[in-house]
Amino acid sequence: MRLSLDDSGQRFTVRGFTDCSVRINQDELTRSFLLTPEQLIQDVPLHTVAALQAGQLNLLYTDAPEVLIIGTGLRTLRAQAAVQAELLGAGIGIEFMDTGAACRTYTVLASELRRVSLLILFPQDNRITN
Repeated sequence: MRLSLDDSGQRFTVRGFTDCSVRINQDELTRSFLLTPEQLIQDVPLHTVAALQAGQLNLLYTDAPEVLIIGTGLRTLRAQAAVQAELLGAGIGIEFMDTGAACRTYTVLASELRRVSLLILFPQDNRITN
């Protein structure tokens, strides 16, 4: 799906997505990443929701988000309660969504100049197939 929304001067924007990739600006990403309106961190070493562990979430605090959206693939999956509690305790709202919904929601919130982060989890063996 292609997205087209005014980027409101953001440095990085979601331009489209498929089941196995997300296009940020002109780059097609097929590995897990963390995106904020100001920063793109590629090749994040997290590939599943189960890999999110309480006490090891420092990366997710990048750019002090108000809201963290986690794209979990074709289906919405949730992390352990301890992970959610840690983020909520730090004042970060957390939403788990399928990847498409996560990309769309991030795009809307970022266009409203909200402090939002997007974590997209791709399986380690994710490949683009034609």
